Amino acid sequence: MAVSIRTIISQLNKSCDDLEFSEARRLIELNIGNFSNPFYDRLLNPNARSLVKHIVGENNNPDYKKLTRLDMLTINNINQYCSEFDISMLRRTLKDAIDLIQREDVQALLNNDAKIVLDTMGALLGGVKQH
Repeated sequence: MAVSIRTIISQLNKSCDDLEFSEARRLIELNIGNFSNPFYDRLLNPNARSLVKHIVGENNNPDYKKLTRLDMLTINNINQYCSEFDISMLRRTLKDAIDLIQREDVQALLNNDAKIVLDTMGALLGGVKQH
């Protein structure tokens, strides 16, 4: 069953309006070739347009490395350990994840407790100064 691009665009606009960004991302990634046409760009609402630009930019950047489920779990654990101030578990986790937390896109996913604790520990090299 072929779905028209206009139907996909209306679904994408609705997903962005409803703040269902995971669904919107799925729609964009499945139909990324269609969104390169400037004709369809004008049919997108502003939220959908900026999300399309972001995802297309990610795909065009050869240096961009997507986060895996394991990476997201590690980031979540780091945030939790810092919030609970569980330094021993944090240090064990950081042994394997020191390269992961140096990435700019990952530093944006750290909560304030994690940013402060990691910066104080010296784990963030050139990291976020947010005291």
